[in-house]
Amino acid sequence: TTSCISDNLRQLEKYVPLDVGQQLQELCTTFGMVEDNGASIATDNNIVNCYIIRLMHVLHTLTSNINFHSDAKEDLISVAHLKLCIQTAQELSYYGLRSQLHQDFYKSPVFKDCKPLPNITSSLLLLNIQFFIGLLPIRQFHIANAMELVQRDLLAAIVSMRTHQLPEKHSSQLDTAIAYLWDNESKADFFRHVLLLKATPQLSPALAKQLHHQLLHKLSLPHGFASLIAALHAAAQDLDTTRSSEIVANIVAQRGFSPRLQQHLIQQIFDYCRIQLADVNSLICGVLSLRRLYELNVSNRQSIERILASHWQPVIEPEDLISGLIIWEQQELSSRIQLWQQLFCSSTVACLPSSLLIPFLPMLLQLYEQFPAAADEKRALTALITRCLDNRDAEKELPELLQRLLNWQLDENPPWQSLNRRIAIETQSLQVKVKPTEHEQQDNAPSRLLCTVLTSDNNHALTSKVFLSLLRLMLEQLSKPSSFTGLLSSEEELAQFLQAKYQLKLQLLLALELLVWHEPLKAQLAHSHSKPFVQLVSELLEQRLSNGETAAEVDQTLVVSLMLLQEMLENSEQLQQAESTRRLLKPLTQLAAQAHNQLVKNATQSLLSLLHGERLSREPVRSAFQTARELIEQKKPHLQVYGIQLMLQALRNKDPSFTSQCHRILALALETLKNNNESYTFLNCVRLFVALVHIMEAEVLDLLSAEYLAETAQLDYRLVVGEAILKAAQEIGPLCYRYKDVLLNCFLHGTKSPLDELRTSAYANLAQLCRLLAYQVHSFFQELLQLINDELSFGRYLPAKRGALLVLAELLAGMESLLDYQELLLPIYRLLRTIEANENGDPQMRQHAANGLKTLNAKCRELLQSSMDPMEQMQREIKVLGIKDSVAAANSNKQRHILELN
Repeated sequence: TTSCISDNLRQLEKYVPLDVGQQLQELCTTFGMVEDNGASIATDNNIVNCYIIRLMHVLHTLTSNINFHSDAKEDLISVAHLKLCIQTAQELSYYGLRSQLHQDFYKSPVFKDCKPLPNITSSLLLLNIQFFIGLLPIRQFHIANAMELVQRDLLAAIVSMRTHQLPEKHSSQLDTAIAYLWDNESKADFFRHVLLLKATPQLSPALAKQLHHQLLHKLSLPHGFASLIAALHAAAQDLDTTRSSEIVANIVAQRGFSPRLQQHLIQQIFDYCRIQLADVNSLICGVLSLRRLYELNVSNRQSIERILASHWQPVIEPEDLISGLIIWEQQELSSRIQLWQQLFCSSTVACLPSSLLIPFLPMLLQLYEQFPAAADEKRALTALITRCLDNRDAEKELPELLQRLLNWQLDENPPWQSLNRRIAIETQSLQVKVKPTEHEQQDNAPSRLLCTVLTSDNNHALTSKVFLSLLRLMLEQLSKPSSFTGLLSSEEELAQFLQAKYQLKLQLLLALELLVWHEPLKAQLAHSHSKPFVQLVSELLEQRLSNGETAAEVDQTLVVSLMLLQEMLENSEQLQQAESTRRLLKPLTQLAAQAHNQLVKNATQSLLSLLHGERLSREPVRSAFQTARELIEQKKPHLQVYGIQLMLQALRNKDPSFTSQCHRILALALETLKNNNESYTFLNCVRLFVALVHIMEAEVLDLLSAEYLAETAQLDYRLVVGEAILKAAQEIGPLCYRYKDVLLNCFLHGTKSPLDELRTSAYANLAQLCRLLAYQVHSFFQELLQLINDELSFGRYLPAKRGALLVLAELLAGMESLLDYQELLLPIYRLLRTIEANENGDPQMRQHAANGLKTLNAKCRELLQSSMDPMEQMQREIKVLGIKDSVAAANSNKQRHILELN
């Protein structure tokens, strides 16, 4: 009130006897406003202005004579005195700043309790602004947020002053004041004050423009976006995350922003998301803002794509390929994967579009393959891959994506990204390291990786969608006429021809075989996609009937599809009676009469019996297979073994109901082997594989080899699969020479594994396989020797070194001609001799070395004996000629000269 101000003025006059005009003159001189003194600031008959000037002079005198920044005893003041100084500053802020704002600000609830002064002097307001900019650096005044409202009033006063036409000098002073508030005070408080002022209803265009300008300019500065979110959370703590994210996104993604500001904001938001990775609520604001900025224009899309690509640049195109160089530690790699999961999978609408993931799909699959099965990163990568696939159009986008992925065509336009061949993730430490040149990563089958991702996820609708797209692609590939190919002049042309003609078909077939045994897929197809699946089977049957001599290309796909269809029909009476299913009777009947492939014929006859309704006569046969299957699917080992024995007996008897279901039996055996640790169950599963080899030997060996090479599988499972491969090869006998490439490559890859136990198993299996193949491993000989040398020279795991030495001894036994390997014999001999002579060495290794030396000695003797001159092998005879022998007789024993013969 006026009486209080008068009382305070009298008290101030007692301590500072100077006239108000003199005090004003002193303040104007200090703050560089001499030209505005007296003329524009009225002090006569204006008690409020006098009060403001006297308060300002007192505070100025105190701050000038007391070193508030010093900790010296003589500079310290009591808490009571400091409290009085803070109260005085707040009092001055009320009359000098808050009461002299623009009239529109008083419409805000923030200033509803403030009474504006009738006659506002801009020079006095500017003087107050200058004074508080000098007062705020005293940090003792900020105790308990005492200066928070002062900062808000100061900002409102600066914005109010900017609506007037000011000289250039005053404008620069206001710019300096704004810069101080941003650089030295809380940036979150700055944004909070701006947002509070912007929320004032019915703001004049000039004020709204000034506040909007401040918001945009500060957003473009470093830490602008993070400060905006912090301000919003502080101002509206009760606001839910979705609403606050919408507010931030609406502020950030405005079309009126300059392109340069938008580029700065995009980079800021990415940095903010990386820092706030652990705070999901804050991260949502950044992700939604990125999505809105992405939708604004093409330039923003290109900028976001460029930043996303830079995240993986060190592993796609590393600057240095020094062997052993650590690119990323586990934490760095995990944070990048987690960031991408939040950017693309945090919401259905409030995240970046999944189309941005398409160029990185090969890289994501490669990363997925190298992580252990239980790693959290594997689940995050699964979410990214399935998100990318699930949002593609099933008619066009998804088939095109799958076709390019299975062909592994990375260089087409637009290019796709994959890991550098020498970049790999360590199994134990999960570090990203540069591998040596000889350990470059090989391109594994993308179909296997894709199917592993799909079957590990719970999105069964996506799995069925992908399966139908793959089947459609296979049908298109089979319907293409085979183009004539001339003579191939080089191995490179041959490789290109095989890649173009067979790569996609092979990958499609492998993917279909892997997915068809996924149990949730069958239920999903029967429930939601039975009609399109039956239509594809119908087209496949037509293709098979029209192919004639080339029908063998369709048989395997057809068998897989018919078996899946039979299982769906067995579980659905409604599907059996459907019109689309009944149309299959005619082509199935024709195929049963024409087919020479026994698997196709068995599958066709089983389906015809089911469609004709021959349930009574077929019930005992069908129930036998179902009974055996149900027993194997039980959790108890003795029941599983009994079910396997039933199947073994039926397969030996060539039961058609079992031989037509060989693919299903193979899948059952693999699943049982994977989920059961009982040795007796394992042995019976191996017997089942051996029985299946007699019916479909190529499929069994290929599938087992693929399971053995699957790095995502458990180690124990891969070891028993390796033993099953060996048993199956032994059952085939010498005829397994036809599959020596598959078998040897399988175990050669195993010898390169970082897992010690797997390397040991691979070497032991290689030794037995060499014996089984009668040592006909000439094309692999050099590679085998190199792997053995690496293991013996650099390996640290003793059992693996024993296995490598055993393989070496077996290779020596299989050498037919030592002369073909004469350059290698001396190093091999020295190595074996060193190991055998080492008395402190491992007894088993010494035994293997002794066996190798014995074999080498025997072969060297054979070589020497075989290379001797036959004349030297004749028996020598000493004959004493008699003296009385006639000359003629002696001459008759001599060879006559050619001239004499003539």
